[in-house]
Parts: sequence; structure tokens; C-alpha cells
Amino acid sequence: MTTVVDSRPALVEQWVATELGNSSYVVVDRNSGDAAVIDPLCDVDRYLAAARASGWRVAASLDTHVHNDFVSGGPTLRAATGCVFAVPDSSGIAGVDRTLRGGDELAVGSMSLRAIHSPGHTPEHLSYLLVDADGTPLALFSGGALMVGTMARPDLLGPSWTYALSRMGRETLQQLLTLPDALSVLPTHGGGSFCGSATSNARVTTVGAERRDNPLAQARDLAHFLAIHAKQGRYPAYYARMAPINRAAEPGAAAVTTSQLSVAAFDDAVAGGAIAVDCRAYADFDAAHVPGSLNVPGDGPFSAWVGWVVDIGTPVALVAASEPAAEEATRQLRRIGFHDLRGWLDAHDWIADGRATATVVRCTMGDLAERILDGEHVTVIDVRQENEWAQGHLPGAVHALAPDLPGIAARLDRREPVAVHCATGYRSALGVSMLLREGIDDVWHVSEGVEAWSALGYPLVTSA
Repeated sequence: MTTVVDSRPALVEQWVATELGNSSYVVVDRNSGDAAVIDPLCDVDRYLAAARASGWRVAASLDTHVHNDFVSGGPTLRAATGCVFAVPDSSGIAGVDRTLRGGDELAVGSMSLRAIHSPGHTPEHLSYLLVDADGTPLALFSGGALMVGTMARPDLLGPSWTYALSRMGRETLQQLLTLPDALSVLPTHGGGSFCGSATSNARVTTVGAERRDNPLAQARDLAHFLAIHAKQGRYPAYYARMAPINRAAEPGAAAVTTSQLSVAAFDDAVAGGAIAVDCRAYADFDAAHVPGSLNVPGDGPFSAWVGWVVDIGTPVALVAASEPAAEEATRQLRRIGFHDLRGWLDAHDWIADGRATATVVRCTMGDLAERILDGEHVTVIDVRQENEWAQGHLPGAVHALAPDLPGIAARLDRREPVAVHCATGYRSALGVSMLLREGIDDVWHVSEGVEAWSALGYPLVTSA
């Protein structure tokens, strides 16, 4: 949690979910103690604990749009506190207290949140301008309508919407950039979010900085705007499930809980259809892991990648190195709609019980280069995004994102090793574990990216 606005009467705290690349915000009127939460995640226990500790009253919860990347906490906050749950008009979200259109205001103590219709990411999207009692702007909560250096993608409703939403987005950007230069812009989507491309790791900006530096603001016409805004990479499969869940607006549990499993209980969970997901660092997974488990390290975009390769309705049993790690993994999976979480197994218990473990061969890019240039037969799979592949890849490599690997596994020569790499070792960890689940035993995990290949003096191939 970071304080991003601190003045009289406004206090604004930013709560970042780094695995999603998203921020939610708690807006407090210091005089009254009334608070509003903007774009809350479904694990609302954190907001409630902060409110209790500071003596705030959660008076409202607002969504900027129908979220495609996480389950909104608005319904759960409403159930827990009795607060007003407000959403954009025409969003189709059930059971809300208020629907807002551009120009409508919702009071937060002596301040107000003024809705600005800002389509582009979605058609119903609202940004919220925080103003004081005199109408002076204090901050803009921009959702995905204006991000640091970009704006959120226009293609989540399907390709028929892409150009229409992008045109709307250009008009939205021109509208928002008429606000005062010094006004703080507090977006929901940010660095690490699949809801945008070229996202910055900075999570707060100003209107003036975006007018000056945002490439979309510099686009000289609609065609050049589309060339930037409509060019997007792939996004996780679970996104298709989020909008219907958020429109149903069913409240969930406010707190996150998990239980430790014995080895026998873990066996039962897997036998009953649960997918084993190992959230340990890939170095630990490579050294020894439960056969058949998927490796998605918890120190990155954990939930997004689990939700890309495992349907959110499938039961999951976690493998973790500690209880805090298991609790955090559970929290993150709940945020994207996983509800059948069977508990977690301590990886040490599996080994202590004498159970068989599997290992992965680790190699550097130098090791891989030596084997290729010595004439060994090896298949190299690059699991990076399309834009990364196009900028330069190893000659002869196969391009496939980790979710696509089961589909190409049957075409791989199982008599020869398969080497998997990404940019850092994170995404390739998932790719390696997916190939192992497909019965390909001789898999190498390349712990470096293409920069290491170039550093050895070897050329990369770029797409025509």
C-alpha cells in the first residue's frame, strides 16, 4: 500500500496486485472518515482491516468497467459493509445500488467522484475525477482509459469491436488530456497487466506527462493511433470467464484461507481430478518436484499463467515451500475466479515421505549454443510473446507460447532433447513442466534469454 495523494481533505492509498499488474484505490475524506474503494479485488479483507485500523467507514465501492482480468470485490464489500456499489451505466452488472453516467457524481464525505464516460478499453468505461467541495480536481482514477504511456487494449470484446473501441479511445484520450497538467492520474491497469501493451512499471502519472510523452497522444491521425493501440499481444484464456462472473456480481468470502495437506490427502486430491501447481522458484522445481505438476513460480504473474493453462473451474492442489507462499498463491488464484482450491502440500513433506521426484536439466544459453554448434540434434522452443519473437530469435527455433505446447507435443521428436527458453526463465519454467506432463522426458530448461545468445556473438533472426 502506498499513499499517492495526501492533502486536505483527500487521502488516497494505492493497493498494487503486482501479479496482475493492477492497482485498486482507497479514497478517504479526512474530515468525515468516509471512504470509497475503486476497482477493488475480491479479497476485500485487506481493505476492511485498513478501514478498521484507521477508523474509516467504507461508504462506497466503484468499478470503472466490467473487468476482464480479475473478479471485482464490489459485491463482497457491499455484503460486508453495506456500502453503495456503483458501476457504469450499461455495464449489465446485477444487483448494484447505483449506475453512473458521464457527469454523475457520488459523494465521499465533502468530496465527490465525478464520472467521465471514457470508452476505448470497454464501451461502458468510466473514469472518476475526484473533486473537493469547491469543484477543484484532486485526482483522476482512469481505470484503463489512460495508463502510464499507453491506454488499455481495445480487443477484449472480440475483433469486431477492436477498431470501434480504438476510435472511441482516441476521443477519450483527447478529452482526458484537457484536464489540468498537474492532475495526478491513477490508473487501474499498469506494468505487468495483459490489458495493455508497452506498459510502464510506473503506476502513477500526470495529465501533463501523458500529453508530452504518451505515444498515443503523439499519433498524428487515427491510422497512426490504430497502429499503436490496436497492436496487442495475446492475453490469458481465463479472461473469457471474467466478464460473466463480474456481471453476475455474486459476493464471496471476504477473507482468504487455505489448509495444509498431508501427502495422502494431496494424493487423494490429484486422484480426484485436481491439477498440482507448484509455486516454488523454478530452480527448486528443476532440482526435485512432484511428477506431473505444473511449475508457475509465485514471484511473477502467477495467477495469470495458471489461469492461462488451467480452467478456473478445475480443482487445484498447490505445492509450496512455506505456508505464507501457499496463502499468497491461494489469494492470487481467488482473485481470478478459482474457487475449488484443495489446499497445499509442503514440498519437503513429499520428499521426506520417500516419494519419487522428477528433475529437469538446466542449461545456459552458452551450453545450448555449444551443443547446437557441435551438431547435436535438439529442438529449441521459444515461448515468448509474438512481438518478442519478431524482434529476434534463435535460428531454427520453434515459436509457441506455453499454452500451445500440448498442441505441438505430438509433433516433437521424443528421441531427441527439447530445449525451452523465454527471456528470464520464468515462462519457460511453465513450458518445461507442460512438456513433461505431455510425456516428453528429455527437456532442458534454458535459464537465459536471447540476449545471452547475442552476447556470445551469435546472430538472431528477425521476422520479415
